[in-house]
Amino acid sequence: MCWSREPTLNKMDTKRRKIIIDTDIGDDIDDAFALLYAMEMGLEIIGITTVFKNTEERARITKKLLKLYGNGYESVPVYAGYGLPLGYTVDTAEHLCQYTPDTDDEVYAPDSKNPADAVDFIIDSCMKYGEELTVIALGPFTNIAKVIEKRPDALLRAGRLIIMGGAYFKQYADWNVMCDPEAASIMFSVLENIHCLGADVTHLLGLSKDDDKRILSCIGENSARAYVSGLYAMWKASVGGKIGVLHDPLTIHYAINPDVCKCEASSVAVITEGFGRGLTLNVNTYTKAYMNAAFSDFNTSRGHFLAKSVDRDEVISGFMRIFSNH
Repeated sequence: MCWSREPTLNKMDTKRRKIIIDTDIGDDIDDAFALLYAMEMGLEIIGITTVFKNTEERARITKKLLKLYGNGYESVPVYAGYGLPLGYTVDTAEHLCQYTPDTDDEVYAPDSKNPADAVDFIIDSCMKYGEELTVIALGPFTNIAKVIEKRPDALLRAGRLIIMGGAYFKQYADWNVMCDPEAASIMFSVLENIHCLGADVTHLLGLSKDDDKRILSCIGENSARAYVSGLYAMWKASVGGKIGVLHDPLTIHYAINPDVCKCEASSVAVITEGFGRGLTLNVNTYTKAYMNAAFSDFNTSRGHFLAKSVDRDEVISGFMRIFSNH
């Protein structure tokens, strides 16, 4: 069972929780998988923000998926957040691998192109809903850091921040942290309610060849599933035919059933300089913080909840039920 500051939530309790998803949809396919999964599970998504590089295109892809799914999700506001990381410059105009020209239609325009509006939306929602709100971060943590810089207590008021990112029991730099280590460092140094689903765990959730074929063959009546199937094909073409991994969908499954992961509490430090840039240091496993002068002002008692293992079969079978009837 996960070590947590709150009781384990059953499925219905969690469904009544309000959800914000912060996403870099449009590159890897797992963001689109996660959004589709959240809608299929009936989660109450109150808004979506996009992050990293071309955030407007990410917002337009999101809008299209929401509109295709319908059932009220077409009204969910989508805000194009910050495209530039805190510590370096990237091309924010480059097309995404899942971009299609039809998303330039004004019907898919984000509700705001001002990145500050995305941050304000997260802050306002945290202040309004408090413990009722779960924030799920699927991409680099630039928007999250901007929220902390503007209103340090906002995310502390939310019930949970669930992130896909980092690696806590194996030593390597995960994509979401590496894209903006400075933002991740701010996040971990301030927040205490982070539930961390690291890449060392999510990499266990690779789809099978049969799963791959089932998703690619989804051309039935459900237009949202068919759209995601098409995005999956585009992604596969961009990465040499690789089969998808359910990195981001684990956050959705975890939001509904935290017991799917076994977690342990630890403080996390992010390395922002030198050869180790982008590494997320699990201070509990490091054990030598007391000998390291760099930790003299570091709060080693801050508890983050780090996933150490996952029920692989539960997550993959739960997700693949989406594509079982098409």
